[in-house]
Amino acid sequence: MNIENRSELIAFAGQRLKAAPAHKQITGIYAGVTLALTVLFCLADYLLQLQISQTGGLRGMGSRAVLSAVQTVLSYLHKGISMCLNLGYLSAMLRIARGQYASRQSLRLGFDRFWPLLRLTILLTLIYMAIGLGSVYLSTILYLLTPLSQSLISVLMPLLSESAALDPAALLEGAAYEQIVAAMTPLFIISGVVFLAACIPVVYCYRMAEYVLIDRPGQGALAAMKESSQLTRFRRWQLFRLDLRLWWYYAAAGLVSVIAYGDQILPMLGLTLSWSAQTGYYVFYGLSAVAQFFLILFLRSRVEVVRSLAYDSLRPKEQPGNGVVLGNIFQI
Repeated sequence: MNIENRSELIAFAGQRLKAAPAHKQITGIYAGVTLALTVLFCLADYLLQLQISQTGGLRGMGSRAVLSAVQTVLSYLHKGISMCLNLGYLSAMLRIARGQYASRQSLRLGFDRFWPLLRLTILLTLIYMAIGLGSVYLSTILYLLTPLSQSLISVLMPLLSESAALDPAALLEGAAYEQIVAAMTPLFIISGVVFLAACIPVVYCYRMAEYVLIDRPGQGALAAMKESSQLTRFRRWQLFRLDLRLWWYYAAAGLVSVIAYGDQILPMLGLTLSWSAQTGYYVFYGLSAVAQFFLILFLRSRVEVVRSLAYDSLRPKEQPGNGVVLGNIFQI
């Protein structure tokens, strides 16, 4: 398959899925485990937050510190398990894309590759954080050197009175805060545009790093990133256009993400909630988890098989007789 023939690639992915009915069981298990983990860790976080709110005063500082540390550990534990399950799911979809046998045992692959996968995740996170910081810095300079910053200056000058200088917190209260945020809207827009412009090429540069970890068990994170960069060189535009053909999945994923912020979006629309802000947060987070379950169950497999076929189309073809058996690392 050729990545430039996007319609054929997507159609062939559908054929591979029809020929492998086991993908429904694998996807169902992955979606169910993902939902169960989210609900479990969300419930634990909610209970810990209740305990923290009940330990007030100086005497409760130690308890609050311990409970907050447990919250942080549980959050990272949830992310780590989800990271491993995701790689296992990718490996199963890669096998299906290649017409090979796949079973639920493939979901364990991420735990077998835990340390290389963890290093890869950390390295990519650091890269994206650096891009984010650089984008904010560059955007701030552009904002301050253009007339766009005049609105912010006009808002700040009356506030920088002698009384405000004695009480800096007054600048961040009530109408003053809203005026400052409104005046900085162009800065937020510029930062977002700069970040996307810098981040998208990097995303497609390392898009195949996880597949390399699956295919090359002896390689580490840096080697996987390097090979991904080589595979996607001069093909990143084609990968981007392929993703555009999968717009329906990204639209659904965006809607799922929006649901998670329902407790913040509804008040902006003038709708008030009868429960507390903390309860609203967990309610909408739970609704988002349920929506994520259905997204995975009905849409994810098609997308991942398409991506797997795209990876195979970029991979150098193995020469016969060289001792390499494609996909034998998945044999169960």
